[in-house]
Amino acid sequence: MKTRFLLIFAGIILININSASAQMDCRSMLGAHLTPFKKDVPILWGVEGTMAPGIMTSPYDSLGNTKLNGGMLLAALDFGFGKNKNHIYLEGGFKNWQNSEFVNDEEEKSSRHLGIRQAFYSYTGETFKLKVGLHETRMGDFFLIDERVLGVSLDKEIGAFTVNARIGTVNKSFARMGKFCANRHLYGLINNGNYTENIGKKVGETNLAGFVINWDPHYKKQEVSNTNEDEFSENNEDEFSNNNDEFHENHDFNEFGSSDEFSDENETSTAKQKVSLTNISLIFYDEFGTEEYIPDNKFYTGTLFDFNLPFGFFIQTGGIYQNMLHQNTFVYIAKFGKSRTWDNASLTKISGAYIGKVDIDNNATFQPLFSNLFIGEIMRMDAAQFPLWQAMIKHRFPGKRKFHIAAKFVGQIEDAETNEQDLELGLMAFKNHLKVTFIGSHVQTLALPNDFMMFRVEMRLAF
Repeated sequence: MKTRFLLIFAGIILININSASAQMDCRSMLGAHLTPFKKDVPILWGVEGTMAPGIMTSPYDSLGNTKLNGGMLLAALDFGFGKNKNHIYLEGGFKNWQNSEFVNDEEEKSSRHLGIRQAFYSYTGETFKLKVGLHETRMGDFFLIDERVLGVSLDKEIGAFTVNARIGTVNKSFARMGKFCANRHLYGLINNGNYTENIGKKVGETNLAGFVINWDPHYKKQEVSNTNEDEFSENNEDEFSNNNDEFHENHDFNEFGSSDEFSDENETSTAKQKVSLTNISLIFYDEFGTEEYIPDNKFYTGTLFDFNLPFGFFIQTGGIYQNMLHQNTFVYIAKFGKSRTWDNASLTKISGAYIGKVDIDNNATFQPLFSNLFIGEIMRMDAAQFPLWQAMIKHRFPGKRKFHIAAKFVGQIEDAETNEQDLELGLMAFKNHLKVTFIGSHVQTLALPNDFMMFRVEMRLAF
């Protein structure tokens, strides 16, 4: 069986090395396919290859359609020791891409090189988690950090409180949307020319530091019910190890909320559920660097509130204040969702969100450098495009193929009034080693003369 995987994998890479002409987001399932070198030897390894051919119609009357394709090869090693609480993880690969014919900037048209995606040490205890080195990280459920940083990520449980702390530096050579993994204008349609490209080229030029304090108001109740250390690992996994697959595969804010979204409670029990406050988060976050890249220090503070609602719904709401010279503004968010597991083991999810902005200074821009929301498959709208709304419905059918279908919608309220509709079909094969995803999109925007469409097939093989 492994011989078959190797042949398929080699075919994917050979196709892509010579025919890459667009770049996909840096999705990966490599971590789920790490396997031991030998039995009883604490060293895991894995390899993953990706290709994504497609076609996009032109929004310009004078230009024709353009083909899309791209390729990437990743490899990883995981060394475990100290009763498997300590790990050294290394991941790198080869990237070969060339953007669509719509790109005017020569520097953005192509890239072909080797790179390191992650190289870090990690420790996982009962109430303490630590990562040091080059790694991907988030900070709680806030949308301020979703990035690959060279630095430290720390999570600590202290009674009813959980503290998430992050400090590090980011530059274009390893940023999640930098040279190795992807570029910020996925299909090369629009060059915003805004702050989102302003990431440093050297270590120390663009930096971040911050922490979140989470309070669980039901902690004592859970403690009485014999809650053990596994609760910390399960409920806070997303906040440190990037284990929220839907969010980190799509990077488009499609899946909202916490582990309650994935509960298997039936309609009878959830209908009786009262409105319940499940978590309160308080954030302090700072971005700083050299005058060339961050001339004015940016400080953010805010709160988020998580609620469980009747019939299995959840809602999260709150706001973040940006303190910056001549750019003071306040962003607020309301997001909701529900998950339903049916009798035949199929799963349906719905979610939606509205992110609004109230300017304190005229024409202020909300500009965290490392949020990387990239809402929408094509337009990849980020914090600079607020206010935004989004909605999604996704259904996963029963069976070993894990076939799913999803419809996703995103809209910009002001400025270019961009609206995008995406349809996604996906399945697994070869014992979940091969994932195939079909993506179709339609875009309307005042930033371009005509509507346009895109169709792409993404194939990812890991073993």
